[in-house]
Amino acid sequence: MSVTKQTIQSRYVTLQEWAATMFSKVPHENTLRRWVHDGHIQPQPQKVGKSWQVKRDARYVS
Repeated sequence: MSVTKQTIQSRYVTLQEWAATMFSKVPHENTLRRWVHDGHIQPQPQKVGKSWQVKRDARYVS
């Protein structure tokens, strides 16, 4: 595994994993994607392949 990939994996989680740690009831996947596109998750998640990767310390902002 490359250093870059290890770094990404240690600092980032999937959008669903992030939501599970932030909310007692995880919002629907479509809602999470809408939040990404509307800029409600900061810092902005990154698209890696087919999945969104979110920094572990990201926050929802309204």
